[in-house]
Amino acid sequence: MRELAQLNPYSVSAQSSLEKGVFSECATLHRRSFLYREIQFEKPFQGTFVYNGWWFRQVITINAVPCWFRISWLRIHSRFEFELPEELTPAGDLYSAAESSQTVHGEIEFSRTLAIRRFRVWLGEQVIYDEIR
Repeated sequence: MRELAQLNPYSVSAQSSLEKGVFSECATLHRRSFLYREIQFEKPFQGTFVYNGWWFRQVITINAVPCWFRISWLRIHSRFEFELPEELTPAGDLYSAAESSQTVHGEIEFSRTLAIRRFRVWLGEQVIYDEIR
């Protein structure tokens, strides 16, 4: 009976997953700041992926080639989709399922203060980058 009295009903369960960080086998986060991410991909393509949401424009470039942009006067767009530039062909056997599709899409979850809480990138149906803050 005493054990039940000491349990806190509002405490977080030890079984819940609160793991934060970058989850990717073939990409590394080089720089992050407010509305900005710079990610270096080794596979399934090689290149520097940059998301920049400053100055009411959301822009994604890969190796300085513009791939996607939106003007964000009224709202920040939380999803993006574009075709991988032709010069960036997927490499390696690890992502063979993703090689059939050259479509890159992603989701960005923002906090109320527009801080990026989660940043995910897919190539086809394969998640190639997942960052949780």
